[in-house]
Amino acid sequence: MRELLVVFGLLLAFHLPAGAADDAETTYKAQCVKCHGANGDGTGHAGLKLKPADLRSEAVQKLSDEELYKTIAYGVGHKQYPHAFAERGLSPKQIADLVTYLRTFAKTPKKGK
Repeated sequence: MRELLVVFGLLLAFHLPAGAADDAETTYKAQCVKCHGANGDGTGHAGLKLKPADLRSEAVQKLSDEELYKTIAYGVGHKQYPHAFAERGLSPKQIADLVTYLRTFAKTPKKGK
């Protein structure tokens, strides 16, 4: 069943309506910004025992959409703090939209002088 939800969510991610980016940003601000920070750098909450991932990093950005989806939806890869936002009420579409939104945090390579 989870695999079906992942596939469904990924399909939605590639067919986003015009307002989906705004919806994903709203979801990010409501669910993610407190730990990952406004720009995704992982400095949103100073009092955490472990440092949240820098969503702009190559390590995060090289993950496939499916891996990011599973991480957000089911907490895959989060032993100390499982996300499991699918169980917390986010829909497959909201999670797929978040995956697409997280791609906007990718660091752009600096051009040489």
